[in-house]
Amino acid sequence: MRHRFLVLGASGLVGGCVMRLLRQHGYTVAGASRQRTGDGWRRFDLLDPATHAAALEGMTGVLLLSRPGDEEAHNHAEPLVSAMQEAGVRRVVVLSALGAERRPDFSLRKVERLVEASGLEWVHVRPNFFMQMLTRPPLVTEINAHRSLSLPLGDAAIAYVDARDVAELAFTALTDPALTGRGIDVSGPEAFTQRAIAERIGRLLGEPVRFVDIPEDSARVSLLERGLPRPQAERVLQFYSLCRMGMCAKPDADGVVAGLLGRPLGMLDDFLAANRSAWNSTMS
Repeated sequence: MRHRFLVLGASGLVGGCVMRLLRQHGYTVAGASRQRTGDGWRRFDLLDPATHAAALEGMTGVLLLSRPGDEEAHNHAEPLVSAMQEAGVRRVVVLSALGAERRPDFSLRKVERLVEASGLEWVHVRPNFFMQMLTRPPLVTEINAHRSLSLPLGDAAIAYVDARDVAELAFTALTDPALTGRGIDVSGPEAFTQRAIAERIGRLLGEPVRFVDIPEDSARVSLLERGLPRPQAERVLQFYSLCRMGMCAKPDADGVVAGLLGRPLGMLDDFLAANRSAWNSTMS
């Protein structure tokens, strides 16, 4: 059977990379989008079930991404999972989140359970925080403006993972039937405190970058001032709480993910050095 894949979130960081990998390996793939149309794209709106059937027509596999911060992800995914069953989709890879299996009330865990009960072949990819967070707003904005990194994380360590490694694992999960039925945690090869990360960025820039451990209430105010809806802000704070409990500190030290990819995972120091231009060399 010829495999054809639909990639949700194909305009984003992970989805876009998965789409490129599928094309590079000769697979037929379409990106799902509300705006983009034409060759290689299919109109799709997660919140509009009327768009699901046409987008899924002829597809054998789906990369399922939920909207960031969506606490109703399971409600939105339910009609999509039904449409996948009706369309004859055989395989679905869920881009979930680290620790989802330990939180039965978590919306992404409910998405996973929907897929598990669907009769489709499935794999759950559960990534840790992306290294790319450090080169994108709001963190990069603060580093550039104030030479500081303010987060409610104390001395908690995080095993940041390169989003490109996550995408490659998602590609492997879509194309390798040997991974069927697995939930795979994806962390980087080392864990660092935020203070250590700030010091590393400072050394690259030749000037100090401070880590500021802020109270959770201050973090909440900051998130709301940036325009995050309160439910999404509370979800972010929950992730920070999990980090302080040590749940994001375990690296891929046993090499499980590196073994699946057949190569070492990206190192944080290499990522920071390659992305030095994200941070201004002088204070604004």
